[in-house]
Amino acid sequence: MIKTRQAAAAATATDTDREKQVEQFAEAADGAPTRNLAPSAPRTHKKINVPFNEYEFQQLEEAAVRAGRSKLNFLRWAMLEQAKRDAQG
Repeated sequence: MIKTRQAAAAATATDTDREKQVEQFAEAADGAPTRNLAPSAPRTHKKINVPFNEYEFQQLEEAAVRAGRSKLNFLRWAMLEQAKRDAQG
């Protein structure tokens, strides 16, 4: 005896739901941020390791002392300041 398969009831989405899904997919594919980013959010997203030569590290230490910041805080601050300048044109 042969058992034939019965087609499962497929979930049907309305046209507006499908359009929303397509729009969300396209925005994510275009690299548009899908969430709000907060400057004071916990720093758990990415971590980088930056090698320095002796001269660069000495410059970093001196600049951090002059700015009254830790080396890591100085690097973050300098990066954000440069990003602001670049965004202004």
